[in-house]
Amino acid sequence: MLHTGKRRKRNLDLGLDLLINAEEQSDGGCRRTVFNVCFDNAAAESDHHECDSIDTHGCSRCNIMAPSTCCDIHNPSDFSSYESCVPKATRATQRSRLPKYTKDKYDYALETSLLDWCDEKTAAVYGWACLNDDGPVIMSDYTLDRIVDCAHHCKIETCQDLKREMGWMDSELYGDEVLSLIQRHAPPLPSVFVSTPLGRGTTSSITTPTVAPLPQLQLPATCSACGQEGHNGECNLLL
Repeated sequence: MLHTGKRRKRNLDLGLDLLINAEEQSDGGCRRTVFNVCFDNAAAESDHHECDSIDTHGCSRCNIMAPSTCCDIHNPSDFSSYESCVPKATRATQRSRLPKYTKDKYDYALETSLLDWCDEKTAAVYGWACLNDDGPVIMSDYTLDRIVDCAHHCKIETCQDLKREMGWMDSELYGDEVLSLIQRHAPPLPSVFVSTPLGRGTTSSITTPTVAPLPQLQLPATCSACGQEGHNGECNLLL
């Protein structure tokens, strides 16, 4: 069989169309119309007089009578108990995208502590039998690995961070205990003050201000012969 590549258009059945879009009909619509169309109820003939010819109304069991309740459009109160309210799912909060990294000793220490905590907490809450048969059910392996990854990138500070990053349903119940483990195995913060010793032969970058020399005052000429200012002895010889 050869396929032409074009999708064949399917026509919706008339009865199904009436059932789905009954409320959109111009005349108000009715759910019961679909049954009247599909089963051709308008052409049905009643034979209730053949069963009981004495009674003018015929046989009450064979007589086709219009129902007292039509459908949810015309009698909504009669169908209220069948309504289902499906709440709209809330959109999950955006998680952090973590880059690839290499685990260090602090990450491995946190992972070991979380594994021990999961064993102890599972045994305390569900018993040793549950721990022996099902393992540490208090937290999945994915959640534990995600906690280590987020702790490495400093993404977890509160219980709300645990719930957002992991989607862990017990984050509010055991979040404080997990946060204490994360803080206990966090790497030390780098020091703000860093001292760098000066090497031999290096000069300090601090420059001392240079003081400009004071201008020298020129004293007036004094005569060696008479001792008065304004001329000297050579001037007297010329005179």
